[in-house]
Amino acid sequence: MEVGRVDAGIVTLEDLSREPLRARGLSRDTIATLLAQCGGAQGALLAALASSNESAEAQNQEDRLLTVGDAATKLAVKPEWLYRRGKRLGLAVKLGDGTLRFSNRALEGYIRENTGKIAIRRRRRTAAFPSCNDQALHGMRSGPKGSAPC
Repeated sequence: MEVGRVDAGIVTLEDLSREPLRARGLSRDTIATLLAQCGGAQGALLAALASSNESAEAQNQEDRLLTVGDAATKLAVKPEWLYRRGKRLGLAVKLGDGTLRFSNRALEGYIRENTGKIAIRRRRRTAAFPSCNDQALHGMRSGPKGSAPC
């Protein structure tokens, strides 16, 4: 503790908001502790504010129904792909006359869920003739002329 600095009891952020001049009499350790608490609270409040804004915007956003062409463009796929998979993925809405439309909100959710889930598959290399039977079938011989294929 520094000379000349005495903390009179426990000082809270609420105390300092009511009486800002009290901060002048606090020790360096107490000031550092209160600043850390303030920063943590500020981060939590900012995160809560950001998430409440996103959910409010999502609720206020009107769900538009898109045509097959518009939805295919949004997903960067062919319309045929959407016709085959749209209903199974929960993206398609069938109207009374049998017309298919695609929910903009459902498309946004599908894009959000599937972003970053790209799997790269590699083809396995196979030998030209993996077994002796394959060599015999293709008329290939591994040894000198007239010898057995295996």
